[in-house]
Amino acid sequence: MKTTIAIALFSAAMMTGLVPHAVHADPRAQFVNESGYAAVDPDRLWDEINGALSPANPRSAFLPAADIGPIPLSVFALEISEQALERVRYRLRYATNWIEAEPSGAPLPISYIEVVRFNLGPAIHQNLVDTLGRENVANASEFGVGPHAGWRLITRPVMGSRAMILAAGRMEMDAKVAQDEICFGAPCLDLGSPIEAAAAWGEMEPVSAVSENPWPVPSDNVVTSVVATDLLLGEIDSIETDMAPSDPQIPAWAIEAVIDVNLGQDEGLDAAYRWGGLLDDSVAAIWKRLASFSGIDGQPAVFGASAYECARGPEFPAPGEFCP
Repeated sequence: MKTTIAIALFSAAMMTGLVPHAVHADPRAQFVNESGYAAVDPDRLWDEINGALSPANPRSAFLPAADIGPIPLSVFALEISEQALERVRYRLRYATNWIEAEPSGAPLPISYIEVVRFNLGPAIHQNLVDTLGRENVANASEFGVGPHAGWRLITRPVMGSRAMILAAGRMEMDAKVAQDEICFGAPCLDLGSPIEAAAAWGEMEPVSAVSENPWPVPSDNVVTSVVATDLLLGEIDSIETDMAPSDPQIPAWAIEAVIDVNLGQDEGLDAAYRWGGLLDDSVAAIWKRLASFSGIDGQPAVFGASAYECARGPEFPAPGEFCP
């Protein structure tokens, strides 16, 4: 978004009540500059995202990213900004802070998203060396060499875009710090799946692998991490809360998701999220899962499952049953 466009959007937003208070800059700056993150230019990132997406409909006035939700947008920002890695685990976290936009005072959702990609290639290589012997294992470079990297984005809906980027930050995490990071209650660098044991999953059933957004065409037969995120979390761009709209502040995480890519013997993806903090006296959290592998016809085979975490009674009801 160039300077002249930004001025036009700002002016239009003033008339529609979408401009936040001046103090909004403080939590934005804190979020993208703390915990090892360093701020990056959000306008440049927005331009790079739109440039990397498939071309927009020539009859449409909107950019390719106009209809993309904040969570898949953040995963895509990481994907186009970092070197490609084959064996990774993502941890996604999301929260919304509702503010009173001036001058109308209408509630406006501000989305906070964090995406960390852990490179598990070195851990897989070392595990094979320990099991088979170094002489029987390919060089470490064949398993993927690159840092653990994280991105944080703050977005808001404006001018026909679901997730215009207000602020962004990037960080690299060294191995010592990464060892202490947790994904669904387990160390993020563990080679075992944290998804399988995270919830009492129901039966895995076939689901559509079609995303309506203009993602680049994948080169393999498994849905990509960004498409999986879109299928699982693409419809989310705000979260209901019982708190009245307030001054800008960094909210507590409400959603955590984990995506495992190519961590087994065969090419595949396993993804899930937990959505807690619900305004429900029966269900404490909603769990959703999506898994993909190459089908017989060479097309991605995709399956989904769900689970419900109870606010009282058993932690999870039996599959097909309800929380008390």
